[in-house]
Amino acid sequence: MLKVATGGRRNEKPLSNEQIADVISYAVSLGMSPERIYYVDYDCTGYGCSFDLLRIGTDVYPSGIYQHSANSRISMHGAIAHELIGHRAAALADKTQENDTLEEAQASIRAAKFTPDLTSSERITLYRDAIARLKNENIKLKDVKQSLHIFKE
Repeated sequence: MLKVATGGRRNEKPLSNEQIADVISYAVSLGMSPERIYYVDYDCTGYGCSFDLLRIGTDVYPSGIYQHSANSRISMHGAIAHELIGHRAAALADKTQENDTLEEAQASIRAAKFTPDLTSSERITLYRDAIARLKNENIKLKDVKQSLHIFKE
């Protein structure tokens, strides 16, 4: 049986029906149509802009084991915000980035800035995720921030 392989950085266990319902409910609260949301236990969470679909994978939740990387600590709310407020809203505004690192950093920053009702801890973790993604590619935020869709909702 195939399953999500995150190297232990994110949850890899199948979600319960209650967890799936919670994720769908939260995604709908952020404007995603429930008909465009589906769960798989063999792939990662992601937004598909070509078809305006949200795929929920087991990795939507953190692993539950504290890890140093910001990405491994992003909550379910933060992960869904990253996909919908980050990737989806930018795609709908035709403001996605061609560079994958910039796209992922942009999504985390947008989620941190524009998602209603995230805790300050969730926002900080998303900002740290963005900075870590850039740092891993030797990119400084100050050098790219003007090209990112992070200033206006």
